[in-house]
Amino acid sequence: MRRKKIGILAFTVILFPVIVSVFSCKKDDKDNGDGTKRTIATTNEATNVGQGWATLNGAVNPNNNITIVYFEFDTTTAFRYRIDADPDTISDNKVTTVKAQLTGLLPATTYRFRVIAENSEGTTVGNEKTFTTSTPRPFEIRFNPDITYGTVTDISGNIYRTVIIGTQEWMAENLKADRLNDGTPLKFLPDASAWSSVQGESAYSWYNNDSLGYGALYNWYAVNTGKLCPIGWHVATDQEWTVLTDFLGGREVAGGKLKEKGTAHWQAPNAGANNESGFTALPAGYRYSNGYFNGSGKYGYWWTATEAPENEAFFRTMSYSFSNIEKSSSSKKSGMPVRCVKD
Repeated sequence: MRRKKIGILAFTVILFPVIVSVFSCKKDDKDNGDGTKRTIATTNEATNVGQGWATLNGAVNPNNNITIVYFEFDTTTAFRYRIDADPDTISDNKVTTVKAQLTGLLPATTYRFRVIAENSEGTTVGNEKTFTTSTPRPFEIRFNPDITYGTVTDISGNIYRTVIIGTQEWMAENLKADRLNDGTPLKFLPDASAWSSVQGESAYSWYNNDSLGYGALYNWYAVNTGKLCPIGWHVATDQEWTVLTDFLGGREVAGGKLKEKGTAHWQAPNAGANNESGFTALPAGYRYSNGYFNGSGKYGYWWTATEAPENEAFFRTMSYSFSNIEKSSSSKKSGMPVRCVKD
């Protein structure tokens, strides 16, 4: 009896310091061992991926270290390219969402990327993610074959057909420029929240982050720069649209004479469409001021360069179900295509 009791007591005495030792050596997995906390960087999935662009996303907790944040990306594991994150410098003791907008990517190509955080404690490399840009879809505009078109080239290198209608010469395609005619880049905002938060800054996007054939959707701040169209051209004013409409017989019938013929792009019945003017209007849709898209295939919208009351601007619209053209106004933060007219 005594020996068993002593044996149990001895076992307890031996085990106790082991337990103490285990707990005394355990440390926070965020601790660098010198009282500072290690930086945590997590790469998240890319969003808004299109034919030549993508939004890179990540999350970083600098744990009170002043930290520089950026993304590395490439088509291989070499990660030869770098872009600053937004925000690019953080220092709080909390997880901060970071992102970066890539443009100029190759279509139908897989890219690798990762978030990087650098501070006085060293460099933290996030996990690797991939995305694949979309494949361009065939998009053939059906111009009026009986009309002889001219051409004009914008600063981005896009070539457009032009057409003379009455006393005016118009572009026969929607503008696709990604910069002003003085070379100033326009802010590309595929993300809905980023689009809705813009205050007075020129920006553009593509419908549903695709549909390049329909042209770009610009907010009116870009229109109002006076430099959106190629040099020697300008965004048509409200009055110039009226001159066009009157020349074609008035708003009740002008829409049909302006719309691309057929249902390759317009939804049936594409009422009254004969494109006798050669204008070749397309149903590019619209971007709401909150960043969401609507109307592609059904409705065409075009900004005018003319301001309206209540912080709005005038635009023109055409529908698949009517042959008329209507005038209305919308928030300057909305996104619409643009047609340029020669000075």
